Amino acid sequence: MQKFISIFAALILIFLIIMNYQETAGITLLSSNLAQILKVTPYEVTLNMALYTLIMFVLGEISAIFFFAPLYTSLKEKFNAYKRELEKGSISNTSAEAKIQVLENKITVLEKALNDALKNR
Repeated sequence: MQKFISIFAALILIFLIIMNYQETAGITLLSSNLAQILKVTPYEVTLNMALYTLIMFVLGEISAIFFFAPLYTSLKEKFNAYKRELEKGSISNTSAEAKIQVLENKITVLEKALNDALKNR
């Protein structure tokens, strides 16, 4: 499912880039009103719309990675701790089963020895 979502997002990105490669977008970094107050010239950047789309996609991906990285690491630590607990439980169950098997074998040997002793009498 995750691969499908990744491929679908990449296809949408490629589609948007192809559809908008000739368009331009203006981004105002410093408006005229604010520039008058600060006594500087207004500043606007004009970008190709395909480049703008690509930049927004990359910035979105980076922000998602930084947002979810702590959650991922904490869940991974919890998963590893849970896995260790399961392994400990599995080992203790295995050793308990081994002890039970040893006791059953001893009982079988003792029963056989008792039957042999009773037959020899």
